Amino acid sequence: MKRKIAGLAASMIALACLVAAPASAAEPGQGRPGCFSETYSVAFGVGIAVNCGFGEGNGYRVVAHCSSGENFWYSLGTYVPYDFGPSVAKCEGGLFSPASLGGYHIVEY
Repeated sequence: MKRKIAGLAASMIALACLVAAPASAAEPGQGRPGCFSETYSVAFGVGIAVNCGFGEGNGYRVVAHCSSGENFWYSLGTYVPYDFGPSVAKCEGGLFSPASLGGYHIVEY
């Protein structure tokens, strides 16, 4: 009986960890000052394009926080110099489990 209770407790803790969103996930509309983002639809998922006009270093890259069901992952966007064009990242899922965008952050180089 003790093994069943311990197994049930462990499975509930594991389920709570899988359901919780990553702590670093920002709202899709929030970024650093001077950057503007736009989301768009792709097949079985979502994409994000971020434009930054200025910053430290030579350029930047957007990193999308993706999720599909119980899976979470990061999708790296394209590297672009400042004030040149958008950095684009896509969250692509499958036919029965389309991906969604939980947030994003910007990496400066």
